[in-house]
Amino acid sequence: MPEKNAPLIETQKLCKSYFNEEIETPVLFDIELKIDAGEFVAIMGPSGSGKSTLMHILGFLDHHTSGKFLFHGEPTQKMDDDTLARIRATRVSFVFQAFNLLPRTSVLNNVMLPLLYHPIIRPEDRLEKAHKAIEMVGLSDRTSFLSSQLSGGQKQRVAIARALVTEPELIFADEPTGNLDSHSGIQVMEALQKLHADGHTIILVTHEQSTAEHAQRIIQLHDGRVVSDSTEFKRRIAAQEGKLHK
Repeated sequence: MPEKNAPLIETQKLCKSYFNEEIETPVLFDIELKIDAGEFVAIMGPSGSGKSTLMHILGFLDHHTSGKFLFHGEPTQKMDDDTLARIRATRVSFVFQAFNLLPRTSVLNNVMLPLLYHPIIRPEDRLEKAHKAIEMVGLSDRTSFLSSQLSGGQKQRVAIARALVTEPELIFADEPTGNLDSHSGIQVMEALQKLHADGHTIILVTHEQSTAEHAQRIIQLHDGRVVSDSTEFKRRIAAQEGKLHK
């Protein structure tokens, strides 16, 4: 059972290593994080900093080596494979840099795809939920278009709609603007900001400062360690206090 008032995500001394025969390659070291429901968090760092590895662990795509990862206060290492598979199908979703859309398939059918094997959402509800998700990213006028007929920014917004359609608790966005020009990138980040304003929890992974600054909170990784963890709210309060004291 989820623990009442527990963070959505919490890690304690979380470490990750990869093993090749007898060679151990440490990637993450003593990660301590708490992320509450409704936050918009950017995990930022250069290539090789461990940010994608951390996202894969937090998104139930990989396992940590030591320490603890708690979801709603429940240790994930105690969860069986069926429980983990159900969480991946119903409670978390991903938006990737490469879009991963079917090119000869309509926007509507691309968005409905995660519902085809969904264990909870009924078949008769699929169409309505897909249309709602497409509307939320502002592409209702492109519903019947093939994904190959869309711009890069529109494709990424379709990918966001596809992530939304299962009504997950948590959306991961992995370098969502990496393949886009600056204008399209801004549109995609505005779509994510709107979802956050509507109450969605978003974890964004990026190496770009300008992209990270759309988030409410920025966690910086370097060489597998958290080197800073700040919130935009605290920065704004500090700036306002500084102005008042002048």
